[in-house]
Amino acid sequence: MIIVIASLGFCLGSFINVAYYRFSPSQTFLQYMLAITIECSSCPHCRTKLAPWQLIPVISWLILNWHCYYCHARIAYQYFILELSMGILFTLIFVDKGINNQSIILMTFAGYFILLALIDFNYYLLPDFFTQPLMWLGLICAYFEVSGITIKSALTSILLGYLLLKIPASLFYLITKKNGLGMGDIKLLAAFGAWLPYERLPLLLVFASLIGIFNYWYLNYVLKRQSLTIIPFGPCLLISGYVIYYFTY
Repeated sequence: MIIVIASLGFCLGSFINVAYYRFSPSQTFLQYMLAITIECSSCPHCRTKLAPWQLIPVISWLILNWHCYYCHARIAYQYFILELSMGILFTLIFVDKGINNQSIILMTFAGYFILLALIDFNYYLLPDFFTQPLMWLGLICAYFEVSGITIKSALTSILLGYLLLKIPASLFYLITKKNGLGMGDIKLLAAFGAWLPYERLPLLLVFASLIGIFNYWYLNYVLKRQSLTIIPFGPCLLISGYVIYYFTY
């Protein structure tokens, strides 16, 4: 069973790579769906269509010795690392939680949150067609008592999550005439409210802020990126939200 679970993680990791590299900030939801479902996989260097045996997660990367079969260009390590990491994470969740509603949610969140974090980290953007489904799915799961939270609590948490960031963001803008937070971050915290009790949201925000402070310190004072003035907050919220959800249920 562990082999099956790990293989599912490898496959999801491979799909995340595809979903990330085919994303463009200018895409509509329909364009993005077509890009990740219709387009055939090809080498990003020579654009040659890849054969099925070249698309096996983890294994193909090792067989090809991390080089394209056709043009011999190097294949980025990210493909292998993400696929392997997802397989390991799926296995750890299975060993700790078994197979139940919460473990399935955690496995799904793992892939979804990594994709969102990659997009926000590189584009400073959290599109509505990523954050809104997270909220609506949470409400549906709450209604059918799948996620461990009642529908009443979910609705309360969504409102609190929205206000926790919307109010300080509005005050910051009134004082400085600058946007300190994007609406994507605000909507993301609201979406977390559909999955977590409202008592957990302040903790989520504090933990995310600490991650953001550490990230800023690391980038500016360890990696010496002194020109860096904007830090995406979405990945911090996603890490914090995932950890808190994991240990809440």
